[in-house]
Amino acid sequence: MKPKIYFVSGVCGVGKSAVIPHLKNFLPKDRYDVRDFDERGVPDGANHAWRKSEVKKWLEIGTEAAQRGVSTIICGFVKKKDFEEEEKEDSLEIEVILLDADAKTIRKRLVGRYSKDGVFDETQKVIGKPVNEFIESNVYYCPIMRKESVEDGAKIIDTSNLTPEEVAKRVVNLVSQ
Repeated sequence: MKPKIYFVSGVCGVGKSAVIPHLKNFLPKDRYDVRDFDERGVPDGANHAWRKSEVKKWLEIGTEAAQRGVSTIICGFVKKKDFEEEEKEDSLEIEVILLDADAKTIRKRLVGRYSKDGVFDETQKVIGKPVNEFIESNVYYCPIMRKESVEDGAKIIDTSNLTPEEVAKRVVNLVSQ
């Protein structure tokens, strides 16, 4: 099987980070390198320009791995338009797998992540936004990202009623085809 670069994407709360340890357990390390998009660090005020430059770096890392016969799976928020230009320049195939969930699930997961006993620290900010605003922006953007992903032909996994292990198994099935 020819090596590829896979981006496992989706809004915050769909389970991208939660599947990483399971993917690392399920996939052979000599054929797959599983990475977290944010592992190199996220600067304050990270924006579209930062994300595009980071995508470019991940494509370089994935290309180097492909030369050794290894596919790279990068879990993090990415959109197809973030790498379309680079994709045309390289023959290495890039595939997006969208992790998706319903609004109720996204909200519940993010509230659980950013609150203590269901209460927010009102001073807490996430990427420069108050926590409630951050959560609602992810809930709002989820159906938009789903629509864009369908139009781009991405494979989609609904994580609403799945454990991270079950999601990882579905990702493994997609990358093993």
